Formats: sequence, C-alpha cells, structure tokens
Amino acid sequence: MSGRSTGNGTTTSSKAVSHRPLTVLLFVALLAAFAAGIWGTVIRPAAYEVRGTIVGRPAPDMILVRHEPVSALGMSAMELMAVSASPALLDPVGPKPGDRVRLAVRQQNDQLVLIRIEKLP
Repeated sequence: MSGRSTGNGTTTSSKAVSHRPLTVLLFVALLAAFAAGIWGTVIRPAAYEVRGTIVGRPAPDMILVRHEPVSALGMSAMELMAVSASPALLDPVGPKPGDRVRLAVRQQNDQLVLIRIEKLP
C-alpha cells in the first residue's frame, strides 16, 4: 500500500491536491473582467478629436474654440464651437485665447463635453 498510516487503521493517499477549483475560479474572474471591459466600450458614446484655436473662456466651465473640420460631427472648419468642461480639466492646462489645442469631446444631449485637452506647439 502506498499510503501513510493515520494511527487508527486507515491510510491517506499522497496524491497532489487538485487545482481544478482554483483554475475554474480564475477563468470565471478573467471572463467577467473581459466582459466588463467590452460592455464599457459598447455603452460609452464615441469621443471625437478636435483641433483648433482657443477663442475665449466665457465661464469657468466653458471654452470657445475655432476649429478645423470635424466631419464626424458634421462641422466644417472655422465654426465657433462651445465646449462644456470641468474647471479641473481646464485649470491645469490654462488655455488662453490664441492657444492651439487638441481636444477630445463627447456629445452629451445638446452639448459637447470636454474629456481631454492638450496644448499644441
């Protein structure tokens, strides 16, 4: 017999512990994470890249931009675009009239909302 005596007349097997439950749990966790990532990209509205020049900042949470064409939004060049933005996004960049910028915006109801702003050289 290839076991070890427990002292009460029974023997235990020296087989390796099964890793199957751990493997199944890991697979389910990875599958759930993947599904959540896909779901987030499916339900999230598209973001659009806009390049242009800052015209002004009439309010702490808004900028005005004279922009290049944005065909995805049906806008031709040089139209004035009002973009709503969190002051927490705008203040660190400090956009001033005349600054060239690249923006990522998302359409939300009847307004454009700033997601990212970057000054261009």
